[in-house]
Amino acid sequence: IDYCVGRHNYQVAAGSFFQGNRFLVDRLVSLVIADADGTNALDLYAGVGVFGVPMAERFKHVKAVDSSTCAVRCLEENARRAGVSVQTVHLGVEEYVRETDQKFDFVVADPPRAGLGPAVTEALVQIHPSRLALVSCDPATLARDLRVLIAGGFTIEKITLIDLFPQTYHIEAVVQLVYPKRYV
Repeated sequence: IDYCVGRHNYQVAAGSFFQGNRFLVDRLVSLVIADADGTNALDLYAGVGVFGVPMAERFKHVKAVDSSTCAVRCLEENARRAGVSVQTVHLGVEEYVRETDQKFDFVVADPPRAGLGPAVTEALVQIHPSRLALVSCDPATLARDLRVLIAGGFTIEKITLIDLFPQTYHIEAVVQLVYPKRYV
């Protein structure tokens, strides 16, 4: 299936995750990426590249991490179609963040309902990107993850709720965090 989001057309194969409300995905991408730009960006739980592809238009280097073979193949095709360069990493996010020592200007994390979890949140505190956009569909796991990130030096710049699942109790939250230079 092909989905159009903004100026990009995304190939989404069976078994790949894609936001269910196709009418609000443009808005979600705009909220997550906002005015971010720089040299190095990281897309965690990248899926088919709905964030990574437009990030590659604003950053010199974009690395996208996902454990799904199917999603990574789609992401590579979607980047090719868009004419952008995205370095894909076919690996679990927990394993990747545990092993990297690279610094990033901007990180996007759109984890599954289980959230980031202790290993990823602690690794993000160690990596301490200048900016972090966290997308969450579960308030409980979001609160758990934010507790660790804030204790590690991040501050919340903005929280936006977006109702991607109308007429249900589900809500998507986009949290923009910054890592003040005083902690570096």
